[in-house]
Amino acid sequence: MSGGARGTATIVLAAFLTVAACGGPAADGAVVADHSHAGGGVVTHWTDAIELFVEYPPHVQGIASDPWDIHLTWLEGWQPVTEGRLTLLLRGPGGAREEIVFEAPSRPGVFNPTPNLSAAGTWRADLTLVARGTEYAIPVGQLQAFASEDVLPHDVEQPPPGLIALSKEQQWSMPFEVAVAMERRIPRSIPAAGEVVAPARGLAHISTPVEGLVLVRGPSHAPGDEVRAGETLALIAPTSLDDSYARMRADVVEAEREAARAERLFAAGAIAERRLEDARHELGVALAAFEAVGGVRPSTNAEDPDPHIYRLRSPIGGVISDRYVAPGQHVEVGTHAFTVVNPDTLWFVARVPARQAEAASEVRGAWFTVEGTSHAHTADRVVSVGSIIDPESRTLPVRFAVSNPGAVLKVGMLAEGRLLLGEPVTGVAVPTEAILDEDGLSVVYVKLGGEAFRRRIVQPGPADGSWTIVLSGVVNGEQVVAAGAYQVRLASLGEAEISDHGHPH
Repeated sequence: MSGGARGTATIVLAAFLTVAACGGPAADGAVVADHSHAGGGVVTHWTDAIELFVEYPPHVQGIASDPWDIHLTWLEGWQPVTEGRLTLLLRGPGGAREEIVFEAPSRPGVFNPTPNLSAAGTWRADLTLVARGTEYAIPVGQLQAFASEDVLPHDVEQPPPGLIALSKEQQWSMPFEVAVAMERRIPRSIPAAGEVVAPARGLAHISTPVEGLVLVRGPSHAPGDEVRAGETLALIAPTSLDDSYARMRADVVEAEREAARAERLFAAGAIAERRLEDARHELGVALAAFEAVGGVRPSTNAEDPDPHIYRLRSPIGGVISDRYVAPGQHVEVGTHAFTVVNPDTLWFVARVPARQAEAASEVRGAWFTVEGTSHAHTADRVVSVGSIIDPESRTLPVRFAVSNPGAVLKVGMLAEGRLLLGEPVTGVAVPTEAILDEDGLSVVYVKLGGEAFRRRIVQPGPADGSWTIVLSGVVNGEQVVAAGAYQVRLASLGEAEISDHGHPH
């Protein structure tokens, strides 16, 4: 083929003409070119594991073509195919056949065959990739081989305005993911802001019930350490003489001694039963006062090497979130010493605006995100629905129990989300992260071909945190950009345009 003839072999990326060719995975039927222009074409096709995007030039019988651009992308992780054996099989009229084998890509994700088709007419092209221990069959479809350069088509068609180009190389270099819009059942919802708090028994502010000195030889727990219920957090040597820990302990010892003596005298018939009951009562009062400050009954605390030292214990199991006292510090009665949180299950307290309080009776679950992350957390268990509107914020509190594996959620985090109401609604849904807010408009970017996208304004409906029903703007089966939508938006604001080979320039 002459240089002039090659110059006329322009290929315009026009995947918009055949959305069905890229409507979703498992399209194993006949594959047609997204567009055929000047004898060449562009095809986008998905299998269960791989996306094919190929741009091929026009072919003339008996002449090696310009290089094809075959782009292969793993759908999982949206990364280029970097290794594997690729076979391009072309079958033509009268049993004509050509097979081209690559042991590795020319560069990550790209293979560049130059077929020399021996007969004019319609050819069928198919790819076979052997990689990761599996053989993948990838149809390319039909293409035309022309009898001579003189009969090559010379039509020139420009892509319609508004098409956005983002090359495969750009897609591979950033977090990127495409999802198929599909029908889902999602509950109605109302927006609500709130915060993450600890349940009533999941948070303990531990104060010192005695005055004294925090001993250096005591435990050295620090924020982030896990503790068990009843575990000693600090040792305190009491210093007060009045109502001190040591005095209360001495009262218990004396009361126990008197109670034991009364038991013996009563058994011997030396005292009336009333004297025994009085001794037991005095012991009970002394024990109640001692145990109220965390004391352990002396007669059952044989393992304590120093019964006169107060042991400050954690009332719950969890993680130390704060420590306010240091070894050697003198503390007063009521000094805040530790805060312990059990992070396994927390509460999301949603604040429902008063004007929507009536709907709170229908709440069956919620999803929310917390500051600093876009990850959606779900809550299926409603703990309580408030019965009083807060007069200052004009909101109604609704509490949800939220499991917290990995302790990702922290007490005090601010949250925004939606409360799920009543029976689900059926409609075409897209991933929530695919919807961008652009100047007050809800926008998604629809993938029309391997490197072609279009901006669509949508009307969001019910959402469950992961998926959102769109009432208009996207149809069932279309592909939308989930991860990477913002980067596609940036590409739409640049100078990139779709040129001869479908790449932005």
